[in-house]
Amino acid sequence: MKQLLLNISVLLLLTACGGNPSDTDHDPETDHTHHTEISGNNNEQPEATKVNVSPTATDSDYAFDPSRYKYEDGHIILTWEELAKVSFEEDYNEEFEEYILRPVFSDTLKALENKHVMVEGYVIPIEETGDETFIVLSGLPYLQCFFCGGAGPETVIDILPKGKLKKRLTTDQKITFKGKFRLNADDLDYLNYILDDAELVD
Repeated sequence: MKQLLLNISVLLLLTACGGNPSDTDHDPETDHTHHTEISGNNNEQPEATKVNVSPTATDSDYAFDPSRYKYEDGHIILTWEELAKVSFEEDYNEEFEEYILRPVFSDTLKALENKHVMVEGYVIPIEETGDETFIVLSGLPYLQCFFCGGAGPETVIDILPKGKLKKRLTTDQKITFKGKFRLNADDLDYLNYILDDAELVD
């Protein structure tokens, strides 16, 4: 429940800060909402884009091209630039009686669904989540990240560990996890990106 309330509150915060998508169509491979880089401190963000996705699309429509990625230890190295290939549309949530931002994932992100990936980022304070059974990893340090209103929801990912972590993580610790990548557009208990069965990479 704490995780649900946290995710809802930050989604509402981002919406209130003007994260409204435009009605203009763009190529999702070249135009991205809230494009972010780990090393950058860019306060200017491109306008949100709207991606046309067929409602009857199937997994076979999103062909996986292994040559697009770098690999380590059999895992795709998932970059925050790749995670930025998403747009957001406002969607009214009847349960909370508020508009929330619903992600529209690019085809390349959909092709990564259930793939084994490795992602590096900054640890969001565990005390912020109120639950040590999951961690939030950010593409930006804490004071610039989504939870402080400095970036979009594409800059954070839920880390669901496979087992108990061997060591306690600290705020803004830069660390790498590997696991199975999952997209989430509907379950408000979780962020838009999830890493299942996650393990620390030494």
